Formats: sequence, C-alpha cells, structure tokens
Amino acid sequence: MALDANIRGTSNLAEVALGGQLLVQPETNATDYPERIGGMKHYGANDEGDATGVVRLASPEVDVDFRQRVSQDLILDDHIFNYTAQDTGKHLSAAGTIASTWTVGNFTTNSGNTAAPAAGSFAGIATWAMFPNTGTQTLSADVTAAFSAQPTTNTFIEFGFAGASYVPSAAAPTDGVFARLDSAGLKLVAVNASTETVVAAPLANGTGVWAYTNDKKYQFIIYLGGVVAQLWVNDGTGAILLANIPMPAAQGRIASAQGMRFFFNQRVTTGAAGGAIQGKLGAYNVRLGGSNVTSTISTQGNRIFGSYQGASGGAMGTAARFGTITTGNEANVTAAVPTTTTAALGSGLGGTFWETVTLAVNTDGIIMSYQVPAATVSIPGRRLVLRGIYLNSYVQTVIVGGPYTAEWFLAFGHTAVSLATTEGAATKAPRRIALPFVQQVTAAQAVNTTVAQPQTFCDFGDAPIFINPGEFLQLCTRHIGTVGTSGTVVHRVTPVYGWE
Repeated sequence: MALDANIRGTSNLAEVALGGQLLVQPETNATDYPERIGGMKHYGANDEGDATGVVRLASPEVDVDFRQRVSQDLILDDHIFNYTAQDTGKHLSAAGTIASTWTVGNFTTNSGNTAAPAAGSFAGIATWAMFPNTGTQTLSADVTAAFSAQPTTNTFIEFGFAGASYVPSAAAPTDGVFARLDSAGLKLVAVNASTETVVAAPLANGTGVWAYTNDKKYQFIIYLGGVVAQLWVNDGTGAILLANIPMPAAQGRIASAQGMRFFFNQRVTTGAAGGAIQGKLGAYNVRLGGSNVTSTISTQGNRIFGSYQGASGGAMGTAARFGTITTGNEANVTAAVPTTTTAALGSGLGGTFWETVTLAVNTDGIIMSYQVPAATVSIPGRRLVLRGIYLNSYVQTVIVGGPYTAEWFLAFGHTAVSLATTEGAATKAPRRIALPFVQQVTAAQAVNTTVAQPQTFCDFGDAPIFINPGEFLQLCTRHIGTVGTSGTVVHRVTPVYGWE
C-alpha cells in the first residue's frame, strides 16, 4: 500500500504539478524576502531529439560585464538554380565521364542518368567565392537538394564546404565540413588536413542511417564552427539534428582552411557504380553567424549576385561597354554622333564611349545607355542601385569648330531607350537628375588634351538611385555654344553600383 505524506512548511502545503513533479516556484517578493530570491538557468531546445532520442539544450552566453551575447546572420551568398546555363561569374564546374546540366529548378549531376559510371567519374560545381572560417563565428550552408535513387555502391554525392583550393574531382575534399551520401547512407564529414571524422545520420529510433524519399527536396543545413560541425535536415515537419562532430583532440580546429568554397559533387571511386543515381541541387544559401558585421542591401546584392558583371541566366562577363577584347587587349570602340532616341555610342553599364562632337547645340544626346535585365523565369528581377558615377573625358581627334560647354545629366527609369518615351499606364518617361559635370571644350582643342571639368565624381550618398528591372539608366549630354564640325571626344564612365 502506498504511503501518502504531505509536505508542509510553516503554514502552507507543497503542491504537485499535473505531470506529478513537485511544483517549485522561486520567491518573487523581493521587498520582504530579498535573500530568498531564487535563480533559474535559461535554456533553449535547439533539437527535440526526434532522430537522436536526446533533447539538445543550449544556454545563452553572458560576458564578464554581464551582457548577454547577441549576434546576427550575415548573408554571404544565396543562389537559386532557375536558369539553363552555368553562371560562370559565380561558379566553376568540372566533370569527367559523367555530365551535369542546368535546368529551371536544378543543377543535376549524372544528368544522363548513367547506370554504372566507371571509377573516376565525377561531375560538380563550386563557388569562385570563398567564405571565412574564423574564430567563434559559425559558417553555415542551407542546401535544398534531392537524390533520384537510394544509395548505390562506389558512388558518393557530397555537398557543403571545402578548402579554398578545392575543385570538383573524383577525390574527396582534403579539408572542410560537408554531407556525404554513400552506399551506407547519409553522413557528416569533418576533414582537417586529409584526416576525416565521419558520423552517420541516425534514424528516428537512434540507430541505422537516415532514410529519404527519392526525388523529394529536403533542406539540409551544415554548420561549420571552430570546434564543432553539425548536419541538420528539415523534412517539412521541422529541423532535426542528424549528426554532431566535436573537434577531435589532436586538431586545432574542426577544419584547417580559413577560406571555404561551397560545392556540390558526385563522384565514383574504385569499381563501377552499382546503379544510376543523380544529385539535384535546387538552391543554397551561405551565411555567417555570430557576427555583428552590417551590410547595405546593395553591398549584399553585389556579394551574392556578383560585382560589375552580368546576371545569372543572362549574358556573362563584364556589363561595361568596351571595344572587342582580343588576347586580353581592348580594341577601340567606334565613334558616333549621339542621338536623343538611340544608344548610338553603344550599350553598357559604364566603360568607354567615343563621341563625334557634331551633335546639334541645345539637343540632348545619349552617351551611355544600359537596360537593367528584365525579370524572366530564368533571370531573377533585381534592382540596380546607383550610388555614384565618375566621368573623365579627353580629345581623341582634334576639334574643329566650337567652343561649346557640355552639360551632363542622368536619365533613368524609362521603359524604352528613347529620351522621348512618355509616361503612361504601362510606360515610364525618363526621370532626370542634373550632374555637377560641366565640361569646357575649346575651339580647335588639340588631340590628347583633357576636357576641363571642375568635378569628376558625383556621390549620391544616402540618396542612391534605384532602377527597376527592364528600365534604362543613361548618362546624357547637351552642348551649349557653337556646334563642332568634326572631332572626337572619348568619355570614360565608371558607375558605382550594386544589386538588390
């Protein structure tokens, strides 16, 4: 027979919670009983233990001056594979025997679905960008990926972070932290100077390997800290910790390289693969946690989308206007008379523009013209953020006629190249901003002389100009004075801009 007993203080009985635990409440009367105020530890449940069977708790950190440590994530890269050709500005690719393809929705390895690729076969990509692995900060990758079949012998699909010298090949990375799918299932690998530490991802019952559904996209999260590595998965019901690797005692860091590339690679080791399998990468995000570094949206956009280059899914290479590049050298562009309605001097976001100076006085002429790429299913819509612009000019062919003053202005936001574009329900006229560039071209000014101007840079500071997808940005001039009858002035234009 159970023995029941009451616990009583001076005047009150103790209570029991609904779950059967003794109910405990810290003293809250700080006025009458300050010495009795209780303290409680603060924890957060990062993982409920659905896979490992162990609830994972972590407590906030307080510094020596009793401030709670806080930080924010800094986005280093974000990419969606929604186009059909390699973004050579962001990614390098390599392949041997098997191939890879870009489709709207996936970067796919073993795109031919070869049933038994030979030993040494591989196909993969890696970022040109390198990401910091420093101090107590946490480098992480959110990866949306799927596998077309269950694990097969001699085949590895790996993704995550690899040391900066890594290029996809038939060999495993020699440094980094990454997920690995092999014949035994999914694993987390931490490798330092070629020494691997491997932990298999468990099932919900805490044993075996994690199971997945063929062709189902999962969000995998890889964390690389100074002294720990983790692999999480979100299968639609919530994030589950699959594997945790503390730093081995013989190492100084979980990975030795301080610069890391994100990569996705499929490779075949000794012997032919046991069956057809494909890796499908839909998107990834790289971020740095534990940092209080701030970033403007346009700076973040340049970091993600690339600086001073074409956009994913569109034309690769520089966006600036230059002549034909042969053997690394720039051929001169062709001079032309600017017009009000066309990009007669050529299109480009900055670069070199050769103006024949016979534009009629008191007439607007387009020198630089650039259309922000319109959004499509394969080209994400991005706004151009113009923060400033440089202009320098010199005489390339002696001026006949003149003198004249060249005034300068920006036209932007219009939906067609012509400065005569009108405002309407589905069209926009150009917005105009007068620039502080006022150039004095003298009569019969000699070749190889600089065109005088009091200012060469216009800084828009905290009032940048935003140009939407499909709209134009143009640097324009107007001549005041006496028309030139011949001669060429070269304009070198450098916009300071970002993407968002």
